[in-house]
Amino acid sequence: MRYAKGTFSISESRDIPLLLQVRNSRFITHRQLLEFMQLAGVEYSRESFNWRVKRLLSANCISVCENHFGSGNFVYRITRPGLVQLENFGRFATVLNSRTQHLPHPSQVPHALELNWLRLELTRKDLLISWKSDVEVASMNTISTRALGKDYDAIVDVWNLQTASRFGLEYERTLKSAQQYEKVRHALEAEDKFGCVLYLTAGDEICLHLANELSGIPKRLAFATAKDFRQHLLDTMVMIYPGQPRMPFRSQLHGMF
Repeated sequence: MRYAKGTFSISESRDIPLLLQVRNSRFITHRQLLEFMQLAGVEYSRESFNWRVKRLLSANCISVCENHFGSGNFVYRITRPGLVQLENFGRFATVLNSRTQHLPHPSQVPHALELNWLRLELTRKDLLISWKSDVEVASMNTISTRALGKDYDAIVDVWNLQTASRFGLEYERTLKSAQQYEKVRHALEAEDKFGCVLYLTAGDEICLHLANELSGIPKRLAFATAKDFRQHLLDTMVMIYPGQPRMPFRSQLHGMF
């Protein structure tokens, strides 16, 4: 079908999945976005994908961040016009919509990109059943009568051998104050929707500090570095209590329900 010159049409099967991935990731590199679309069966041709991204950039549905943040790729984020297009197709998020006062800040880029890589690794190995991003989790918590204990970075469903298992995922690049961790403890203690929470960190020192701050909560908490998890996934040797032997993360997972 031909469209009038100067007009723009959104494809529900091709454009909306791409815009949804950008929104839910908050920030995403060109390479990550391409792989997500290929794994989802939305795009197979790099040339077609590049054309689609260029078209959405020209229509101001997505934008390029001001620098590459060391990724070697363009980093994209959603725009208000892009959010309007998603909402036109019923893809509304309460915490990130066309009327949201502040869109995601570039300071969140490293955090977002690492979560994208973690998700991609699980998908590549056919372990991932579903992944609810922090945008989806926080939006659900604002309207649900049975909200989760906190806004996790992701809620992840995976295949643990032949069993479907669910866990909350948190990624910590920097440390919080003791007062903030006290609030986190209360939130985790109140959590009753699933049994296991995995804390991934940017380094070993942060991992040990988190374990010291949060261990002892009557909840299955596991701690490891993001680097180790990307390499070993469910077989990652995680810390449960400081000073005690580590164990495979999969041993901490139970069924989804």
